Amino acid sequence: MFEQIITLFCAESFFASAITNIDVLAGTLDKYLSGMSNVRLISYLLMLLAFVVFLFLVIVIYVKSIIAFLKLDNTAAQKNSKKIIKEVVDDEQEDSDDTDELQKELELEELRKKQIMDQQRELERQEKRRQDIIKQKKEQAQKQEEEKKAKEVIEEEISKNKDPGIDFDWKKGKTAEKEEQTTLDIMSGDVLHYTQNNKTLPELIGLIIDMIARKVDDLKIAQTIIYRNQGHASEEEIVQTITEVKNFLALAAQGKFNDIRRGTNLPDDATAILHLSEGDATYALALMENLMDAKIEAAASMSNGARKDQIFQETSNMACTFGTLSALADTRLATGAFELAIELHPQNVNAWSRAADLYNKAGSYNQAMKTYQHVLEIADEEINAEQVANANKMLSQFYYEQGNNLQAAKLYNAGKLYYESLGINRRLDRQELEIIELIEQRQKQDIQQTIATILANQDLQYSYAL
Repeated sequence: MFEQIITLFCAESFFASAITNIDVLAGTLDKYLSGMSNVRLISYLLMLLAFVVFLFLVIVIYVKSIIAFLKLDNTAAQKNSKKIIKEVVDDEQEDSDDTDELQKELELEELRKKQIMDQQRELERQEKRRQDIIKQKKEQAQKQEEEKKAKEVIEEEISKNKDPGIDFDWKKGKTAEKEEQTTLDIMSGDVLHYTQNNKTLPELIGLIIDMIARKVDDLKIAQTIIYRNQGHASEEEIVQTITEVKNFLALAAQGKFNDIRRGTNLPDDATAILHLSEGDATYALALMENLMDAKIEAAASMSNGARKDQIFQETSNMACTFGTLSALADTRLATGAFELAIELHPQNVNAWSRAADLYNKAGSYNQAMKTYQHVLEIADEEINAEQVANANKMLSQFYYEQGNNLQAAKLYNAGKLYYESLGINRRLDRQELEIIELIEQRQKQDIQQTIATILANQDLQYSYAL
């Protein structure tokens, strides 16, 4: 209402009407005062009237400016209000986005926990299966009386037939047709069961040598030794032992020790192999040490070049053979041999892997972990697949002990996948077990013939020939 009144007074028609009225008033006053002689009084009145009009105009202008200011202030207040409302809405939207992000993170965390729990359950199931297998072996050991009767049947059959059918194709896991039928006839009785007597790795060296002489496939040898060893040694240790025993036999068959034996008291090859078959690597190590010394001495007299590096690399591999054989009885000597192998050829992945195994066995876990990690850094996943699998498997134990179950499970599965692809842990069937028992029964009896067969086998090659 007040604004409307002010607007009315501020209109142009009002000002025109006021001026007309003032003119009329002035004319009336002029007529009224025309007869007056006091002109000064008329001037004062006119000045007063002009002053009143001026004040009125000033007041109108002032009121109008106040109204304009109030309108402007109201508009600014509305804008600020809208801005505040927009900021509040934006804040609420950001809070909603943060809540959604937090929810997603919580869901991911739950998924990670579920994966870790699944991995733990898998490890527990594997441990349970292992315990079940051990339990089964113990139950089999309780049937020893029945086994004795079965052995008597086998020994009686062997005495009738001196060739019980052992020369078979191990790669296929089957005997030749004739020998297979003979063996099946021997095993036909239900009372015949195989006795599982667990043996340490040194005790199984003779069996390894015997099977190498029979040209048994390396994988089948590994399956046999793993079964007879029953967890006393790792897959890597068993595979390495088979490889290095074969390398030593190949060196002997190729006559590599003949030159270093001249003028010394070193044993002959047959004697070294005989003692090695009994788990004593002393004579074999003496031959290997002198052969390595001769190689290093020859390389030292050469100028730097490809041939010198080649000899050092070959000697580094020989040091691995020395280390693996010495590990049967002296882990400290074995550790020094693998460290020598690394010094001679720093890119020898196998030497790093075997050194890490012995650091771990000696309780130097931090050093072992660093060495396994170095293996993964320098190894070629295709060429050194065995060493990579071993490093992954062993590192998984360290991560598991540190509480990093997810990483532990990942590495464990990576290592396990390699050994499963080889089939190295495949259980032997009944026929294979019975044949192994026959080989072991004749092992010591035929050892001289076995050694002669090995030394006459010129096709036997060591794996690191350059």
